Amino acid sequence: MSEVQSQEKRDKVSPVVQGFMNEVASSPRGEGILYCYQCGRCSGGCPVSRIVSKHNPRRLMEKIILGFKDEVLSTDLPWYCLSCFTCVDRCPQGADVGEVMFAIRNIAVSQGNVPKGLVEQARNLLSSGQVVPLTHLAIEKRRKLGLPKIEFAPPEVVQNLLKKTRLGKLA
Repeated sequence: MSEVQSQEKRDKVSPVVQGFMNEVASSPRGEGILYCYQCGRCSGGCPVSRIVSKHNPRRLMEKIILGFKDEVLSTDLPWYCLSCFTCVDRCPQGADVGEVMFAIRNIAVSQGNVPKGLVEQARNLLSSGQVVPLTHLAIEKRRKLGLPKIEFAPPEVVQNLLKKTRLGKLA
């Protein structure tokens, strides 16, 4: 292998960030990473990994442990987690993988790595007080069925609430 090929191969490898595992562990909800010994039971029980083949909680935990910070924070994989906590029930160490997913999401958000869909939902919430606004078709269908009109909190109330959290900064 030539020196150029070797350099190209090295350039494709994610840089290792020393202390990333400790950063996750010391963040709110991230302590579970310290107990993971990579048995894979989290992935074996994960309902999402049965449907989305690239979602593998064990591999994500491994990347955190090894320090692949950029790779972990730039992927959508932590956002696939349904928070069903089946992983917690299966883990012999009590390494709360679901909680680690929340920690990774929080770190990713603080660095501006947020899925576009979540940003759009935050904008909808700020502007209308609803994450997914009702369509005219849904409103008409409710009326025809004799269902009462749905009353939502005024956008100002939601905006005030969101200003007290970091979610307001997303939109």
